[in-house]
Amino acid sequence: MGLWGDGLEVRKSFHEQLDELYAETLRMGSDLLQTIEMTRLCFLNIDRELAEEIIAGDDVFDAYIDRLEEGGLELIARQAPVAVDLRMIIVIMRMAQHFERMADLCEDIATAVKYIPADYLSAWIREAIDEMARRATRLVERSIECFKERNVEMALELDAMDDAVDKLNRRFFKEFDRGREEDLEVAVRVVMVARFFERIADHAVDIGEHVRFMVEGTISPT
Repeated sequence: MGLWGDGLEVRKSFHEQLDELYAETLRMGSDLLQTIEMTRLCFLNIDRELAEEIIAGDDVFDAYIDRLEEGGLELIARQAPVAVDLRMIIVIMRMAQHFERMADLCEDIATAVKYIPADYLSAWIREAIDEMARRATRLVERSIECFKERNVEMALELDAMDDAVDKLNRRFFKEFDRGREEDLEVAVRVVMVARFFERIADHAVDIGEHVRFMVEGTISPT
């Protein structure tokens, strides 16, 4: 085969590998959404068995990030991609990092659940944190959608969605009754659960920033 033909084969192989990284990123995102939903239910029901399942499942996300980072670095080293292809690889690796951190936050929530008495949660606490969790989940869903669709306008909407979660978290912290002094440790765990869901939403906003970088090439990913 001539030089031109060899070049076509190399580029075909490159894009096949990039497509696989893209697909793997979406699989990781799908598994993360499932884990966030499990975490929401785990907290609302103080389900300690489910908490152990979530904690054990964190290894799955560690494996995902290893594959995506190694695959991305290999493509960069061997193929020297430029422009949009390079930006996509960078964003895929950044998204994997955010997904893995969100999975860690789910693990943190599950760990907290193990030490919260089942009768501690009032209806108000359940409703407030449930709303935060649902809004955070929706943010993650939208961040994945804007990545799939390369939709900058959708990415810009994530900030406003996150503001709503931030307000809920501040209101929860302000209104939360820590109860009796001997319950302070449990109260801190509950407050941290709310904070962890808020941080999940923050990571989704960061993904939106990465999508803007991928599409426009004008914003450095952080």
